Amino acid sequence: MQLDFKRTRDEVWQQVRALAPTVTPEQFTSWEEEGAVEFLEVDGTRWYFSQAAKNLFRINSAARGHLSRESEKALFEPQNYRLKDLREIFSNYDRTGEIINTPKTFRVTYQVRLRPEAVPAGEMVRAWLPFPHPLNRQSNIRLVSSEPARGLVSNSTNDGIASVYLEKRAVSREPTVFQVVFDCTSRAFYEPIDPARVVSADRSDPALKSYLAEQPPQEVFSAGIQALSRQIIGTETNPYRQARLIFQWVYEHVPWASAREYSTLGGLPEYALHNRHGDCGIETMTFMTLCRLNGIPARWESGWATGPTQDMHDWCEIYLAPYGWVPVDVCYGLVNSSVEREKWFYLGGMDGFRVAVNTDHTQPLYPAKMAFRSEVVDFQRGEVEWRGGNLYFDQWDWSFQVAELPAGH
Repeated sequence: MQLDFKRTRDEVWQQVRALAPTVTPEQFTSWEEEGAVEFLEVDGTRWYFSQAAKNLFRINSAARGHLSRESEKALFEPQNYRLKDLREIFSNYDRTGEIINTPKTFRVTYQVRLRPEAVPAGEMVRAWLPFPHPLNRQSNIRLVSSEPARGLVSNSTNDGIASVYLEKRAVSREPTVFQVVFDCTSRAFYEPIDPARVVSADRSDPALKSYLAEQPPQEVFSAGIQALSRQIIGTETNPYRQARLIFQWVYEHVPWASAREYSTLGGLPEYALHNRHGDCGIETMTFMTLCRLNGIPARWESGWATGPTQDMHDWCEIYLAPYGWVPVDVCYGLVNSSVEREKWFYLGGMDGFRVAVNTDHTQPLYPAKMAFRSEVVDFQRGEVEWRGGNLYFDQWDWSFQVAELPAGH
């Protein structure tokens, strides 16, 4: 919490003024009182979220109107897709009828660098680094190399998390470096969905049962979530149309904003319910919870976006009979297009710029971690520990580098 909430009020005010010089002190105070400037009271001192200034403009439309053109461009980059990529996916589907198409092969170098003297010299450090999951959209997965050379790859076919486990002894005054290099082919997914064909999921199907149930502390059918569901769904009974209503509501009413570490939050949907903003994981978990409540099976999926920008990302899948499991990215949301299948692409479709690492949230690592996790919901940056306990994110750095390989590599 101290790492996330470390700004003073004056620091945040100066950051806001740098982004929007026309904002007045009175306006800033008003937005602060409305809860648009995130802070915590600690022992009588008010500390502000490290991203509070930028988030103000993401979640408050009145504040956004004060942004300079340069600041707005910097804060509101286009969504992490390119319309020409989606049109290539549509073209390939129309030409071949293949639901999974447009393969892209990536070589990823992922590194964790533990800072010198984080542990005493000679102590064994244990690390878990992300690795691609063998999904139907991912294939040709190959561990090219690792540092150290001997690593243990999880049985990712059965495990919710795909990882490479590595061990190395710390050396005095030197960083302890772990690295994996892997190849993975990722394919896009697109299949036109006819709402008239969609029927309710079979709640008695054991393969679907867990994806319809509450999964505390995240998917909880609280009174607030139930009331919100009634507001969104109304009298709609068709599962696809229900999913569409939920998708649009979350995209339009839970704007993306940086969030503090999930380990410091309770249920992510409850955070969205009370704050009406959140990052991709909060948006996704809210969508999933509302889907499950309405009898639509939903399961977590996450990892990395590999293009056009490269960053951690969360999304999910929902089950629509008779189509089966289809991907959903509520964070990318509604595509800015007047063409219906382009506009709704991310409700049932997925681009190929992904490396999926997780097929469920809050899953155990292999081999088991002895200390508490740094990230209790997701697994993307990795985890590190030694016999003295967990090594938190402020004690090591990570880097993700990706290169697209030529076709047929």
